Amino acid sequence: MTYVTIDFSLNSPGICIYHNNKYTFFSYLKPKSGTKKEQALQEDMSRLDDVVFIEQPDFKNNLEYSSAELAKINRYIKTSKDIINQIKEISKGSKEYIFAFEGTSFGSKQGTNNIIDMAAGAAILKMKIIEEFNPSTIETVAPSTIKKFVNKGNMSKLDIWPFFLNRADEISLSKFCVDHIGYDIKRIPKPFDDLIDAFFLLEYVKSNN
Repeated sequence: MTYVTIDFSLNSPGICIYHNNKYTFFSYLKPKSGTKKEQALQEDMSRLDDVVFIEQPDFKNNLEYSSAELAKINRYIKTSKDIINQIKEISKGSKEYIFAFEGTSFGSKQGTNNIIDMAAGAAILKMKIIEEFNPSTIETVAPSTIKKFVNKGNMSKLDIWPFFLNRADEISLSKFCVDHIGYDIKRIPKPFDDLIDAFFLLEYVKSNN
């Protein structure tokens, strides 16, 4: 069984895959996301054996589409294809899949239009996943459920951070975070926050299957 969990967003989807008893982290990040220091961390992170790091195309500068709405849909399709191709590459030989998405937080401040766009992008990705993998299930798990699984439901991302770092003995990305970022931070740099959410979502799903 291969588990694939997705913390979906338009600019920085974070994906965790458990295949053949190995965790692989996949970040599909908007180009030049974060500060120069964060971009340097991203470059170093991409050299880890258990991390696949791919920059998205520059969708804003793509002049192929004449309609803004059509451009959005084509972006979601391109994003889905790129994500699925990487999942297939990482999980070669697998015949059974369980997929899970982190649900949208009720406290999200992204605005109605952005939430609608995210829902549309996630729906296209789910449709493509069904076509390509025929998974036994696609779950959606509330963020508070994942937080309760880690420790308690009202945790912030910073509260969850040390729980991931404490996995340094078994996960190279955790050790990387210990060595290059540390425990005492005020903000989790991109794309580590999304990858950590995907990781604990995966741990939750594994524990319930």
